[in-house]
Amino acid sequence: MRSWFNGLPPYLQATAFGLMASISAAIFSVFVRLATEHIDPLQAVFLRNFFGLLFIAPIALRAGLTPLKTKRFPMFCLRAVLSMGAMSFWFSAIAYMPLAEATALNFTVPLFGTILAAIFLGEKVRKYRIAALLVGFGGVLVIIRPGSETVQLASLFPIAAAICMASAGLTIKSLSRTENPTAIILYMMMLTTPLTLIPALFVWQTPSLEVLGLMVAGAFMANITQLCNTNAFRVYDYSFVIGFNYLRLPFVVGIALVMFGEVPEIWLVPGAALIIGSALYIARREAKLNREANRIKRGLSATASDLDPPPSNRKS
Repeated sequence: MRSWFNGLPPYLQATAFGLMASISAAIFSVFVRLATEHIDPLQAVFLRNFFGLLFIAPIALRAGLTPLKTKRFPMFCLRAVLSMGAMSFWFSAIAYMPLAEATALNFTVPLFGTILAAIFLGEKVRKYRIAALLVGFGGVLVIIRPGSETVQLASLFPIAAAICMASAGLTIKSLSRTENPTAIILYMMMLTTPLTLIPALFVWQTPSLEVLGLMVAGAFMANITQLCNTNAFRVYDYSFVIGFNYLRLPFVVGIALVMFGEVPEIWLVPGAALIIGSALYIARREAKLNREANRIKRGLSATASDLDPPPSNRKS
């Protein structure tokens, strides 16, 4: 079976991994929703990290302790704090909002990532990406409809989670230049587990075996999602693979309708279309610019990093 799969064209392998990642991510959200019906979202965040650490530690440590050596421990701590914020806001969104709406609003991660990269990394954002950002945030306004009777304070949770996720993404981008991938994953789990225990203690309830089972399954599905995404990006282009991430929405809509009776509002369709369309444009534009940069880099005698920009007359 493995040899047959490895013999498939790379785009078909990436498609399979992308679909599995989207399905497992949708199922993960359901496990969290079911668990947070019995425990506080902050306690669920701790349990997800705790069980995730139990899953990943034996695998990560098979290579020994050498990959864990680092001179950038403060950056690992910053990433852990941002990841803690992202999970806390995201689990709260899952607990207190319709799943489809929370998922659609969380798709703003690439939009915030573009803004943060411009602010902190000095990346240039020209008119086309500015237009895409405006379209994407227009989609957010369509979904939450400020001033309407249906707007909820909980609508801010997935947006806050997206900001934290985008910020954490910048730290990962920085760490990946110098650190071992195993160290990046393991340090995150080792640091976020005790960090998330602190707020969890203030809302702690003795979890039932059912809740523990849900969180074990959730942590397992989260690891499956990460593994599938990693393999998809390994075998094919980022701009192709990232599109499968947005298949989470129809999967979530279907699951939420069947299991929780959540019928999405009609405003979700145009709002999600604007957010997803703008995010896909930014992803594809970024991939194109990276390819241009790599071609230029190969033509230069001096060494250059993947972050070196193409000529200044490019449009972004």
